[in-house]
Amino acid sequence: MKANKLLCIVIALLVMVPGVFAQPKGQDPLDSKALFRLQTALEVDGFDVSYGRAEAWNLTADWCDGKADSAQGFNNEPYLQVLVPTLAQDPGYPDLTQDFLLRQDEAIVLIGLTPPPVKYFSYTPYLATRVYPDGKRYILASLGDQLNNAVIKTIGDSPFYSPVALIFTPDQGTDARIREVLRRAGYPAAIVNTVVFPARMLKLGHTETADVLKIVTRTAVWEDTTAATAYINNPPLKVLRVTPRVQAPAKPFPTPPLRIRGTGQTEMDLANKLDDLRQSIIAAHPGLHATDIQSIPMCFEGYDLIQRGNWCGDSRDAFYIGAGYLGYATSDPASIDLTLGDDEFLMVYGVNHVATGKATYMNLNFYADKQAQLFVGSLSDNWFPAAAPGYLPDDPAAEAMYAYKVARNCTKGEAFCLKLAPPEGCTRLTLDASTVLTVFDRIYLEPATKVGPAMPEILYDRVLKFSPRKP
Repeated sequence: MKANKLLCIVIALLVMVPGVFAQPKGQDPLDSKALFRLQTALEVDGFDVSYGRAEAWNLTADWCDGKADSAQGFNNEPYLQVLVPTLAQDPGYPDLTQDFLLRQDEAIVLIGLTPPPVKYFSYTPYLATRVYPDGKRYILASLGDQLNNAVIKTIGDSPFYSPVALIFTPDQGTDARIREVLRRAGYPAAIVNTVVFPARMLKLGHTETADVLKIVTRTAVWEDTTAATAYINNPPLKVLRVTPRVQAPAKPFPTPPLRIRGTGQTEMDLANKLDDLRQSIIAAHPGLHATDIQSIPMCFEGYDLIQRGNWCGDSRDAFYIGAGYLGYATSDPASIDLTLGDDEFLMVYGVNHVATGKATYMNLNFYADKQAQLFVGSLSDNWFPAAAPGYLPDDPAAEAMYAYKVARNCTKGEAFCLKLAPPEGCTRLTLDASTVLTVFDRIYLEPATKVGPAMPEILYDRVLKFSPRKP
């Protein structure tokens, strides 16, 4: 009786889809009858099923509200976290967690709609925490490629706001069974995607030394902010934890091959022009002392992070470049305590990697405080004028380059100047002359390869710090 009552409650919740999403393309994956058929078919096929949910994940706001020890370099784009039942057999309303353990034959299933039009979205499996010989570490390392808008299987003429079913599992047998159940429940094979938790490199199970996993959905550069807010605040995604009642012999997926970075086409033809841009910027600020702040590749990839036990929160869909304080992600000597006095500023400049065809989008994010790593400003390729404000006059190369001033204080009405500031309403951080800063450039999704660009093909974005000239 209790089980029937719970089922009725679940089905009632599943039909509460926000009005803005009432007309998805193709079959509605959140149709209550289809979901009922799916749960029934799973249970008949020998699975226990319990429901989680997807919800907005905003570590920046959490830090400002005193709910987190660090904002962990979150940028100002919305994330979704997938909250998973601790166990599929939990009766009633199960405990939900974003950091979960997984048996080798279990699966996490997401059914719903992809985001409305954006430049980028992805679903990423992460290894969140692992027990190393010297203790447990939080590493947040990606487990292979992301399932992004360039490769996802769905229905329609675009990957946006379209029906999708995602099976996160380590096991081929479990995947095949769930795919067949989805088919019987009326979900077309064209929307079903499998994301592999690579069992042969993971420590799966529910023991104290098992790996802790996480699933994160990322979006960037929305076409419609109203649609973005609606999607993030009420995600049209249903989350199921699916566990076979009887364990079958393991049939783990092999670790999937990675998409290959790089096309062989580089940005190096612009290397001398980048030097010319630097000289022109310095010449435009006579009487000030210019200091080069070294930029370096950082974060690398999940498999590297796992082997070294380092934290970063990487993405294979991106190439990362950092300057200033980098201690949270690297021990490289390029990491310095970068600060800005009242009369100091940065000039960030470089190649617009979107203009050269090496990225779908790029943004430079600025973070404050070594521990907080709080977002205090961002520049996107959408904002980049050609080598603003005219540092390379009459040079065609300027169309593929940018320059932007970044300061704690911008002159009123000053063009091409980003004023750094904590998020609105965040009083926990005071941004002053002693605050240590990080510059973090994210270069996302080379169109030709559907993965992040290759390091040797990219000209690194650069940073100059200007200060009053010393006597």
